[in-house]
Amino acid sequence: MILKKSIVQTITLLAIILNSCKGDVKLNSILNNEKEKTTLIGSKHILEEDGIQLQLPEDFKRLSIAEYYEVLNQKSNRTKFIIEREELKNVRSLNGNSYVFFNSKNNSSYYIKTLPYSEIKKEDAQKLLGIIRQNQNEVSKNSKVTFERITAKFKSITGAQIFKAVFKAEFTRPKNIKYQHSYFINSNGKSVLLTLITPKELSFDKYIEKMIF
Repeated sequence: MILKKSIVQTITLLAIILNSCKGDVKLNSILNNEKEKTTLIGSKHILEEDGIQLQLPEDFKRLSIAEYYEVLNQKSNRTKFIIEREELKNVRSLNGNSYVFFNSKNNSSYYIKTLPYSEIKKEDAQKLLGIIRQNQNEVSKNSKVTFERITAKFKSITGAQIFKAVFKAEFTRPKNIKYQHSYFINSNGKSVLLTLITPKELSFDKYIEKMIF
């Protein structure tokens, strides 16, 4: 999710205003994935500052912020990671802990930001979507990129909510296509903002289901 500083303040305020009770719900209950369950290949990671466990494809490696900056700022990468640089800057502007995972084989980035717990409703999800689109319009003016919404969904059951949005980003100079997958998740009294940027559209819900809060 690409957020400018003023937009970041809006998200932070929204989190404070919507502060609510805790819940304890498995994410696969809310995602309601009806596909046949299969063994998920990947590696488990612990976000030690927040007590959250996640599973990612094996090629994703956790990097420190300094290490990730080095990757983004390499001379050969300066025009490749426009969205990623903006995402990192804005994620770090939010209050909470930041975690970054990077897949060097296909240049995919995964950002995790923990936030103060905040229950969201359908109308709040619409506001989040509007914030994403507003900022994407600004990025498009400066980076010769257009964003197309692939999907935007909001689901809620007692104690847990998930907002999911996927966008296709098409660059004209240099010519390139990326996919931006954004999630805002509340579960077990914790809120997280997740952004996955990949060269292809992925079905990532199966990895979200494996998160333990």
